[in-house]
Amino acid sequence: MTVVETFFSVDVLEMERATAFYAQTFGGTIMFASPQWTSIRIAGVRVALALATNGPPRRIGLHFAVDDLSAACGDVDRAGGRIVTAPTEVAPSVVIAEVADREGNTFTLTQR
Repeated sequence: MTVVETFFSVDVLEMERATAFYAQTFGGTIMFASPQWTSIRIAGVRVALALATNGPPRRIGLHFAVDDLSAACGDVDRAGGRIVTAPTEVAPSVVIAEVADREGNTFTLTQR
């Protein structure tokens, strides 16, 4: 067996809204889009959006390393997401912010 790709899947409640958020905020390229499943390439990695009609939003374990954390937080806010935890140094030279997408899923931005 050979692994040919690894990707991350995010459950979303409204596909068009979620697709716009990830494509606009993180400069993603839409590879495939449908009402139930969308694939977006962000920094060389595929992030899949899967339509889910049940279950509350949650922490999804997705991390984006960015060159300007303050700007990235602003981009999330402008795209309709929200800052959950302001940028905080969690270890020497490691600054992170917890943010939420428009679906309410939370993930991490890390200053690179």
